[in-house]
Formats: sequence, C-alpha cells, structure tokens
Amino acid sequence: MGAATFNRRSFLKGALMAGAGVASGAMLSGCAPQSASDAAGSGSDGAAPMTADAYEKLTWSFEVPPEPVDESQITQTIADDFIVIGSGVSGLVAAASILGHGGSCTLFSAGTKAVSRGGSNHAVGTKTQKRLGLDYTPDTVAAHFNNEIARQGYRMDSRKWWKWINQSGEAMDWITDIMDKAGYTTTLELPFKDPNGTFSIPGGAHNFYGPEIQNSANDGEPLLTATLEQYILDNGGSITYNTKAEYLIRENDNTGRVSAVVATNADGDYVKYEGAKGIIMATGDFSGNPDMMAKYCSAFADYVADGAGDYDAEFQFGGLMPGDGQKMGLWVGAAWQNTTPSAPMIGWYGFPAPCSDQNHPGILLNVEGERFINEDTSSVYAGYAVSGQTEKKVFAVWDSDFAYRFDTWEALGNNMDNLGITPVTADEKAAEFEAGVEEKTYVKGETIDEVLQALAEQGGIDVEAAKATIIRYNDDVAAGNDTQYHKCKEYLIPIEKGPFYGQYNQLGPAQFLCVLGGLRTSPDCEVLDEANKPIEGLYNVGSMMGDTFGTFYNFRVPGQNLGMTCITFPYVLGKQLTGN
Repeated sequence: MGAATFNRRSFLKGALMAGAGVASGAMLSGCAPQSASDAAGSGSDGAAPMTADAYEKLTWSFEVPPEPVDESQITQTIADDFIVIGSGVSGLVAAASILGHGGSCTLFSAGTKAVSRGGSNHAVGTKTQKRLGLDYTPDTVAAHFNNEIARQGYRMDSRKWWKWINQSGEAMDWITDIMDKAGYTTTLELPFKDPNGTFSIPGGAHNFYGPEIQNSANDGEPLLTATLEQYILDNGGSITYNTKAEYLIRENDNTGRVSAVVATNADGDYVKYEGAKGIIMATGDFSGNPDMMAKYCSAFADYVADGAGDYDAEFQFGGLMPGDGQKMGLWVGAAWQNTTPSAPMIGWYGFPAPCSDQNHPGILLNVEGERFINEDTSSVYAGYAVSGQTEKKVFAVWDSDFAYRFDTWEALGNNMDNLGITPVTADEKAAEFEAGVEEKTYVKGETIDEVLQALAEQGGIDVEAAKATIIRYNDDVAAGNDTQYHKCKEYLIPIEKGPFYGQYNQLGPAQFLCVLGGLRTSPDCEVLDEANKPIEGLYNVGSMMGDTFGTFYNFRVPGQNLGMTCITFPYVLGKQLTGN
C-alpha cells in the first residue's frame, strides 16, 4: 500500500496524534472529534492511547458529507419515475426489471460501460436445472441452505436468504429468456461431491455461453451485462455513463423522503436526477476504500491494492469500488448493517485440485514446515486458515503420480453442457505441472530435499521440519490413517515417487476480491435507519446490501452473491415497485 494510505495497524495499536484530533490522517480537519488529550491521558511517546469511548467518538473522513451545491450550479435536471445508480449486474437488472414490468427508469453510472465481475449466478428451482435433470428446488435443498446459514452463525438476515431461495427460480428464468432471445445458452457449473459430504457443492451456479467466449464461468457474465444494457435501451430506458453520484437529497432537513441525487458528469457539470417514485443505489462494494475497510473490515484492510477504486474494474483482485453508495446513505441517516465486520471475499485457487472449489487434496505446510489444517476442505476455507499462519505463507508438495490420482481434473468454467472448456485428463494435468515449472509457477526436484530447498529459497520454509512432516505424513498414508488430522482415505495421497513438485503462495491483495455488505437493508431492498425504519424513496441492491452474509463468503454456494443480491433482489424489486 502507498505511503498515503491509511495504516490500520498503527490505528489499532495506538491512536490519535496528541492534540491534533486526527487518526493517521483519516479525519478531516474541520470535522475532527475531541482531541486525543481530551479522550485519554498522554502515553510515554506523546500519543494518546485509544479507548473504546474515544473510538466511538471518532469521525471518519467518509462520514463527513460534502457541502450541497447551490441550485444555480446545477446545469441540468433529469426527472423519471425511478433513478438507478450503477451499471453493474445489479443496477442493470433493477433497471431492466422496472422497464420489463411496465415502469419508467433512468440509469447513470460513474463508469464508462456496463461492467461484470465473476460469472457464477446461483439460483434454485430453474428451468435450466430441470432441463439438465437436477432435482434442485427450495424443498429438496432446504437442508443444504440451513447448514450454510448455520455456518454463518445466523449472523446474517436469514429472511433475505429464504426470499432469494424461494424467488430465485423465477428471476433466473426471466434472465434465461432474455439470454435465449439474444442467442446465448444458460448452463450450469458442474456440481461437486465431497467424499466426506461436508463440502459438497450443488449444481446451482448458472453461467452464460456464446461462441465468442472460451470459459462460461469466467467469460460469460459480460454477455449478460451487454444483453441487459441493450434490453434497457430497447425498452425505452436511458443509460448515461461517466456520471458520478455525489450526494442524495433528502427532504425536510434530512428527515423526509429521498427525492433526488446530485451527480457530476464527464464535463464536471452538476446534474440533478429526480426520482418521483424512488432512487435505487447499485454502486458496488467499499473494498477499494482503505478508511472504510479499516472501520468495517479491519482484518483485511491491508489487502487493498493501490489500484482499487476503478469504476470500470471487472474481475480483479485487491479491492473494487470506493463505497460511494454506502457513504451517500450514511449522509442521509441510513444505519450501518447489524453484522460486523463485513464479510470479505477471498478467492483462493493456489494449488492443483480436482475441482475449482476444492482445496489441494494432499499436504499443505506453513513456513515452520508444519501442517496446520485438515486439508479436506474448500479452497476458500483453506485460504482463511492460511491468513492465520506466519507471514500468511503456505506451501504444497506433491509427486509425479499426483496427476493420475484422478481420472479427470475440473476447472472453473466446466459446465454440464460441456460448452467452452472441458475437464482435462490426467496426462494433460501432468503436462500442466511441467509447464508450470517452465513458467516458474511450480518448482521441481528429483528428491523431496531439492523441492523443499527450492521452496525455502522462494518463501523461507523450514526445510528440516518440512521433511520430517512429510515423512510422518507418508507413514500415515501407508498405514491408512492420518493420525494428526484424520483426512478422509480418498485424499490420503502419498508423496513418494520422483520427480517431485512444489508451490509457494502468500495470501494478500492477489487473493482479495471484495467485501460484501454495507447499509442496513430490509428484505424488500429498502434502506433503513437506526430504528430499522425505511428511508422513504431509497433502495439499494447488489453487493452493498447489508446483512446478507454473516462471517465471510465461502463459495460453497457458488455464485450466491450474484444470484441473490445482483439478480433476484433487483428483479423482485422491479416487480414490486411497478406493482406487478
């Protein structure tokens, strides 16, 4: 992170600069809370120790609203029944649903185009699932989702989950019809059956495929956004790009309905958008805002890359959006979600595995050369386990027979219609290992010692400890019982036949996708105040909806955020707002 970026460690360790009333430069000079010397006694280094009381009184930079511009500075006023802010999947679906159900809508966006991120869209009870022979309905998968809600500690608003489960089939079928008319196929990612049953993944992730793409999961979402963009225009809607929302207008001294939003266009002119029936924010997450991350997702604040905050960013790591909608909502009295911290999304696909959502089914070692988890888990859960290891480093070692432990190897984007990329054979996977050595993604050695030495040069693993761990592991494999973590027997894979391979990775911005949640939101997408009362005229959809995830995004329901907050909720909201 750059020198000017807020450093959460310094904030959490110590605190306010004595007498200055600022925390690591995060607060604005005219809006600072009481000074540090007022909040607590001065420490030996001249800085005041932080206290819970002082923390509660902090004013963060993003909490300070801008001064409203004078009406004389507004060069244009655009009025419509509904105004949608944002051109990601959720904003496009909201606008398309309003128009498709007979309403009138104007959409504007700070970006220069329709944008998409990811490619999996989870839904339950769809025509695509029926076509492919899956018995996947709210009744048949209720136990699976009950289990997932329990994994989240019931810390989310489970009303939203069940509304999504019950209505996602209708929403996805509507999307499927639109995509069919545009000449694209809606397909499903391959399900995964875990030998333990714990991490099995159902066939609910819908992807879109056309002849111009290679991989439905990674490449298909732009087909959806381009098609929705055209649908909006064909149905009488309006889209304006390069126009950034600055602040909302809430009537009656910030106590009445939200009736408009003031924005700046590409020329820097102020434009007012008036929504007679509602303003819908779909501005994305706040993972590109270091200050908001420091307050609402502090454990991952250091994962924000310098390039985060680009409105045109699509599938990138290191953080995405700057939290514009969350800030605008706070300025007009919206409450923050009940669940803290907000749920981060880590995409951990570091090591060879037979399924894109599965962890490496062999051995994982930390920098001390020790195993630290039962490796029979999902790739994402393993990533969170890595976050607690020294320097967030992890190493894998495998042998030449590893590629042949599985008949085929699946990848992200493999689907039930065999469109685009397809699973690779064991021979093809073995060739990938060799290619990885050439590309320096993997290391290779004739002996385990050689591989460990190469990993030590890359990441500093303790060679002798790692060798002892592998010997113990191989002994357990030979005996058919993992005495340390009790891996399932299907994944007790020996490391014994040379040459050997290894890989080193370190968790950081390269694995951090985004953060989910924000403003407190009802199941009807209404933005709520501290009393849980709707702020009239204001709605939000997409990743900024609060209390949709309780701990973190685990990908065990692949495509849940896109399918739930970006397709189902904006689709249902469009019907609801137009009276259908």
